[in-house]
Amino acid sequence: MTLSYSIDTTDPRTDSFDPRTDSSRWDPSEVARAIDAFQDPNHPSQRQYAKEHNIPRTTLGDWLRKDFPDHLDPDLVCFFRCPAGHAFLRRLVLASLLVFHHHNAVGLRPIGEFLELVELDHFVGSSYGALYSLDARLQDDLILFGSDERQRLAAALAATGTTKDIILCLDENFHGPHICLVAIEPVSNFIVVETYRDHRDSVTWAEAINAGLDGLAVQLVGLTSDQASGLICCAQSEFEVQYHPDLMHLQCNLSKPILLPLARPISQAEKDGEKASQQEQRLEAAEQNKPNSVSAEMWLANIMAKDQAQEDLTQARQHLEGAVEQIREVSRVYHPFDRETGQPVLPEQLQARLGEPLARLQQVVEEAGLGARAQQAIPKAQGWVVLLVGCLAWFWTRVREKLKQLDMSEEEGTQLESLVAGCYWEMASAKEKDPDERKRLQEMAVELKEKAWAEGGALAHWSEADKKEARTVAQQCAELFQRSSSCVEGRNGRLSLFHHGQTRLSEKRLQVLTAVHNYVVRREDGTTAAERFFGQKQKDAFSWLLERLPALPQPAAKRRQQIANEGPIAA
Repeated sequence: MTLSYSIDTTDPRTDSFDPRTDSSRWDPSEVARAIDAFQDPNHPSQRQYAKEHNIPRTTLGDWLRKDFPDHLDPDLVCFFRCPAGHAFLRRLVLASLLVFHHHNAVGLRPIGEFLELVELDHFVGSSYGALYSLDARLQDDLILFGSDERQRLAAALAATGTTKDIILCLDENFHGPHICLVAIEPVSNFIVVETYRDHRDSVTWAEAINAGLDGLAVQLVGLTSDQASGLICCAQSEFEVQYHPDLMHLQCNLSKPILLPLARPISQAEKDGEKASQQEQRLEAAEQNKPNSVSAEMWLANIMAKDQAQEDLTQARQHLEGAVEQIREVSRVYHPFDRETGQPVLPEQLQARLGEPLARLQQVVEEAGLGARAQQAIPKAQGWVVLLVGCLAWFWTRVREKLKQLDMSEEEGTQLESLVAGCYWEMASAKEKDPDERKRLQEMAVELKEKAWAEGGALAHWSEADKKEARTVAQQCAELFQRSSSCVEGRNGRLSLFHHGQTRLSEKRLQVLTAVHNYVVRREDGTTAAERFFGQKQKDAFSWLLERLPALPQPAAKRRQQIANEGPIAA
């Protein structure tokens, strides 16, 4: 299909400019403007337009005579060759690279195939080489945007005159030849550290964290991680801050030696029941073939075996379900506020609450007759109960220190604890899996907040400015209790996915993925991790990248593949 325009046949050698200019070097937006101008029936001559815009006339003629396949709709061709269509194409290509390649583990070749399937390869280069060059520039821009925004947002945070207390979740990832250290602030999900190192000892971790926090008006008050010795030493020796164990890893220390042995009797009982059922079928078949050939003793023995298998199965399931329930109960009670009433939980109360499910779990282990490894798991769990109680004591110490800054009475402090409880359960309810329980916790959070500001209460007479400050402090207090490092575990999973899908994540590629996570990806509320971490609005990353996106690569000339008529191709 050829788009027809009036062609000026004036000899280009009479023009004052060099007619040998390479048309592929022109900005596609200039091409789109020229083509759009000649859509007007009253368009100027090619010579006039070429002189006015300093374009070689032969180049302009080449633009207007460009051929497209006949099956393409002329309106579609006109759209993508006009300025509006070209602008849309730039947004589409940038979005494809940003979403598919940098936010998800899709390679460049599938993106090129996508462009070919929607037949946009007639308007933009879709080869691997063309997309690779464009993506290389995009990666540089992403790193630059992340660096510039970090400096700008850090300056804005420092200008507020406040220092933000933060806790970091740490973990290592081994997706490549080097160790990848990852540290994330769990409330905002902002990546502070994501870098390759040769070692993972406490000193190396401290150096990486200090580099990640450099220039930020924040104070590190705690670290949350698994029980790796290097991470514990980093918290206690290098930074001298509170170490918070990841609760899931502690529960795994109970699950492995207890749940696996409890699951084996279930499998054995199911096999015994299946064997008894098969024996019953054989006895029935024998009785049908030869009546009275099966004795009553044989029927009785099979019935007893089947009943015994069912009894063993029921008992084994009860033991397993009881153990699972007690391990889950540890997670249910490990909160600074009561799950049912929202009242503060003191350290000595938590110790008793954690001891109860462990005692019941010990009873299950004894009833099931498990081995020495399972017997030893409970005393070990008693050891980390002390650690969890210590974390809660630290939490209440920090909360009371922060509340004292508001200069209030004891009664007002009690009311503010209700506000802290409301902020805490508002955050914790979002992680609840059961929808009914999640709704109940959300309603309780609202009630606790309303209780804090109830008319006639100790805080009712506070001014709006004081109330705003109290809400901010209460939210900061609630964020201090971190019992999980799931954010960094999830990040490690994504890094492994990228490594599997795109192979060999270089240091530069890792910086790009960090910038995308912090400054491009948005939650349902429309905020990025950087905006949540710094408490400031950032520039729109997509608009910034679109403005700096270089000219789109032009599609190469399509080569016709001719197949000789020499019969069928050999397999």
